[in-house]
Amino acid sequence: MRIISLILTLVLLFGIAYMAFSARPPAFPGAEVAVLIGFVLLIANVTGRLASSAGLPRLTGYLIVGILAGPSISGIVSAEAVEDLALIDSFALALIALMAGGELKLAQLKPQARNILFVTLAVTGVVWAGLTLLIVLISPLVPFLSALPLSGVLAVALLLGIWAANSSPDLTVAVIDETHTSGPLADVVLGVTIVKDVVVIVLFTLTMALVAPLLNPEEQLTSHAFIELGREVGGALVLGAGLGWVFSFYLGDDQDRSRSPMATFLFAYLMVVLSERLHVELLLTGVAAGFVVENLSPAGDRMIRGIQSVSVVIFAFFFAVAGARLELGAIQEFWFAALVVFMGRAGLTYWGTRIGLEYTGASLDIRAKTWQGLISQGGVTLGLVLLIEERFPTVGSDIVALGMAVIIGSILGGPILLKRAITGPEIPEPEADRATGQGSVRELAVVSGPKREPMPEVGRGEDHESRPESGATTEPESGIERPKPPPAAPPDDWSGDA
Repeated sequence: MRIISLILTLVLLFGIAYMAFSARPPAFPGAEVAVLIGFVLLIANVTGRLASSAGLPRLTGYLIVGILAGPSISGIVSAEAVEDLALIDSFALALIALMAGGELKLAQLKPQARNILFVTLAVTGVVWAGLTLLIVLISPLVPFLSALPLSGVLAVALLLGIWAANSSPDLTVAVIDETHTSGPLADVVLGVTIVKDVVVIVLFTLTMALVAPLLNPEEQLTSHAFIELGREVGGALVLGAGLGWVFSFYLGDDQDRSRSPMATFLFAYLMVVLSERLHVELLLTGVAAGFVVENLSPAGDRMIRGIQSVSVVIFAFFFAVAGARLELGAIQEFWFAALVVFMGRAGLTYWGTRIGLEYTGASLDIRAKTWQGLISQGGVTLGLVLLIEERFPTVGSDIVALGMAVIIGSILGGPILLKRAITGPEIPEPEADRATGQGSVRELAVVSGPKREPMPEVGRGEDHESRPESGATTEPESGIERPKPPPAAPPDDWSGDA
């Protein structure tokens, strides 16, 4: 009944909004944006509840409402309105980045540092190499790739390969915050996502400079690309660390002293302005600032809690606008290639994760689930593919369409996989019971041989038909075919009798 009422409310809100925007133009400039902000927040809240009632992450509902209201379907939120909301959208991203950096606590990350490092390297390498080969193989089936020479196909494959290795820190933070999850698995997923984001941005910028002569023979490889890379990535980390260090002084050492949350919002807005003026990556700036504040100031947790108190509003707006940006026409145009790339990316992410974690000897739970947290793609991924269009306009529009189709699957399916991974029951180690000596007698009872009743637990001393009433020691080997080589002889009190 609750789901039906939410669906009816959603349909009613969409109907009212559609009629309101179709009936008459806005009375003054900016009126449409003001109304859209209220509409987006209200309807995203309802859709988030609907998704939560269905067992899905709330942000899946936010994304769906953005897609439904965006230019691709109903047109309630026009393409011009999406551009007008860019500043508020960047402000929300800055707050999400602060939360992501604040979740990177050194004390919690140190035990998982080896897992984070090897998974980052393994997934990036496996996905990049595997997808490059996959795209070259399917290029005859993709119209714009089949028209390129082999060198051009290889250039596009290298770009899309490293692009596909990217995951979404914003979606990851949103799901972890919504589920209030903590622990080794969440630490590994978030740590890998953020570190891999930095690695992919660096490698993507380098790759774009290296393949430029293959897609545009007039271009030459110069040192300018490396200078831009240092400025965008290194400048973002330095700017964020510096701003976080200054803000940590404002927060002070007293964890109990109250500070207005408005200071955090002004701090986030300052990051947006400076990142735009200095042309550095906003997400990396926010992550660096949040990391420094959390680990330098004892009051860092209070800043994160302040952002989390309004996180529902932040996530609803940010992901609804992200959904409105998605172009569904790309699915119709490149559905086959997008499906192949999406499935290939998921499979390669799985194998890359398992390779890295097998090498580090991580727990079975982390080995089995971490890959599910690395499927989602979001704003950074979209921003990277748009850079290809800007740099290579001859093939850029087709690459963006293909990338958009892949993102639609990743942005909708990724959060669902992540929520299932971090909220599901922990997978026990198969050797845990044997290592502690518990359950070994029960395991022996089911080894091949005559069927018999289970043997008593260690030290229980309960009565059993196979135990002599005189209290004599039971012979545990009788009737049981033991695996070879035979185990050590059991202790005298194995039957539970003193």
